[in-house]
Amino acid sequence: MENTSKIRVLVLDENPVLVDGLSFLINSTRQLKALALTQRDVSLTEAVKRLAPHVIVADPGFLDRVLRDGEMDLKELQATARIIAYCNARDTLPGETYIAKGYSGVVNKTVASPKLLRVIKSIHAGDIVIDESVIVLSESGNANNTTSEPEQGKLSTQEELVLRYVALGKAMKEIAADIQLSTKTVETYKYRATKKLSLRTRSDIVNYAISVGWLQY
Repeated sequence: MENTSKIRVLVLDENPVLVDGLSFLINSTRQLKALALTQRDVSLTEAVKRLAPHVIVADPGFLDRVLRDGEMDLKELQATARIIAYCNARDTLPGETYIAKGYSGVVNKTVASPKLLRVIKSIHAGDIVIDESVIVLSESGNANNTTSEPEQGKLSTQEELVLRYVALGKAMKEIAADIQLSTKTVETYKYRATKKLSLRTRSDIVNYAISVGWLQY
């Protein structure tokens, strides 16, 4: 009965040592349970059906190869579990590239263990988390510069991400901790987003989130 309340996590990577290490780390917590593929899992489709993971931590390149060779595509996998792109630092694309593909989070393999565990829990709770090392700042190159007039109605990836968090009721400090940015930078993204969309109150933000499908009531 104890395991039924745990967050089930499946690690997918071509390096078995890394898989074993992450699985050990995950099982060291009370809230998480690592799942394991077995020799009888002839395909990822069968494994996912059998294991029913809540969260999948996957090397994007490895996952692409596995899906390409199997019967399941990324959209079908996203319908069964939330996926974290667990990337090699040298191969990492901008964070928004992974989010656009449908991943719910992006972290480098160099991320500290406690932080990775926090990301897994946040992703399971419905958040979108992009590690600071894969966040691409706005084209101005300075997220703290609020002097230029924002383009009306068009949000950057970071502005949308912060606004989604605000719509979920997250405080600025919580958002900053989740996406590993300073509180001031998060406040700047919120300021720009609300300016562009002419939103004044949190109710305005929630209503906007519902209207565009970020929230469903």
